Amino acid sequence: MRIAHTTSIYISVPPKTHGGTEMMVHALCEGLSQRGQIVHLYASGDSQISGTLHSVIDHATLNAPGMTTYIDKELEARSVFELYQHASDYDIIHCHWPTLAPYFAAGSATPTVITYHYVDRAEHEYYRTNSPSLFPVCVSHRQAELLGEPDLPVIYNGLDMAATPFVDRPDDYLVIVGRIIPTKGIAEAISIAHKAGMRLHIVGDTIDYIPWARAYFAEKILPFIDNDRVTYTAAMPNSEVLRLVSHAKAFLFPLQGEEPFGMAVLEAMATGTPVIAMARGSMPELIADGTSGYLVDTEDDAVSAIAKLNSLDRRTVRAHVEDCFTHQRMVDKYAAVYENVLRGR
Repeated sequence: MRIAHTTSIYISVPPKTHGGTEMMVHALCEGLSQRGQIVHLYASGDSQISGTLHSVIDHATLNAPGMTTYIDKELEARSVFELYQHASDYDIIHCHWPTLAPYFAAGSATPTVITYHYVDRAEHEYYRTNSPSLFPVCVSHRQAELLGEPDLPVIYNGLDMAATPFVDRPDDYLVIVGRIIPTKGIAEAISIAHKAGMRLHIVGDTIDYIPWARAYFAEKILPFIDNDRVTYTAAMPNSEVLRLVSHAKAFLFPLQGEEPFGMAVLEAMATGTPVIAMARGSMPELIADGTSGYLVDTEDDAVSAIAKLNSLDRRTVRAHVEDCFTHQRMVDKYAAVYENVLRGR
């Protein structure tokens, strides 16, 4: 099967630091290639896959010197345009939101599968109306519910467990990894760590395309960073993030919004580090409450959960990911989706 994947040129595949969507795209492309499928990826030029890479820019626009919003939009459109100029070369196209692929899919004879890594209901409904040849896949059942179509196909993102370290004896600190925006619960994580008397390490950068991110960081996060009780790192290579997370006593994720998936949560559990998360979004689907972490409703509940961490076995935490969220399982399910779409189902 000839498969074209396309994703945003904003971050490379795989990501240089952290990026859940780009990690998933890389794992899927590699898994398909290993099974003998012909894989082409339309992404930034600093991406690395075993298949064929097509790019309109040498480096991801996040790190490209002199990049402007105007040029970024132009290059995003050009990348997808060039893909659909050659759509007939492929049996199926798989796009990963956000890209502009849905606006080209309607005019293409080659079917397009789209994974909704992040999408609002308004966008989904627009695609349904204007691009009926687009085949959506959600990353959690909660996401499908929020889009108003609970029967949409759901495929969980998967991890390469062989590339994920395991640590049985953690150090005495907590960690949170994520974009510095209100919905990720960074400020709440600081409050929880303070109440529990624990050190907290935050990893994540502000995002320029979210206008309020820098103000949120300046007002809610920066005043508490003292490099003692609260340590902050804007970005680090993913291998270093995994090392930091693997040695943490727990990964805090006090979400304030409906997270559609949460690759960082999966990574944490794969290293053996249990996750304490608000029971929102996809968290009840990812976390086995009382086994791979704890689902909580309030900050005080989270503090109580921290006190119970020693009752969790870190090998069991990792085994939960091995049983439910491997990249092999993910590749199996997407291969089945491709076959179904090509059969007109």
